[in-house]
Amino acid sequence: MSRWRRSPIVLRLGVVKRSAEFADSALRALAQMGKVHRRFVLDGIKLHLVENDPLETNRNKSPLKRPSEHAERELRLDNWRVFYTVMDGGLLALVNLIGEKRGGALFIEGEELEL
Repeated sequence: MSRWRRSPIVLRLGVVKRSAEFADSALRALAQMGKVHRRFVLDGIKLHLVENDPLETNRNKSPLKRPSEHAERELRLDNWRVFYTVMDGGLLALVNLIGEKRGGALFIEGEELEL
């Protein structure tokens, strides 16, 4: 589900050389979102994973409590969840999944997912 290849969307920060790249499933999720939600999520990814340390733990970013085959960490943006893995000592964040939290359920690409 989260097959990774070099994505057409790459967010970079010049000085530190941090970047975020997207798996196919994350690109599909972005394509299915409305324009306003897509911009909100991309701005959040840029702020939290590119402009700031993706390994930092705070109320929006944290390691997953249980191991997952999909990702190591989670970014919370209101009711949106971005699941990512950090590589190259924090210089590259691979965005594996993007989903929407509705109540107690998480929906990825329109289907409920149990992480």
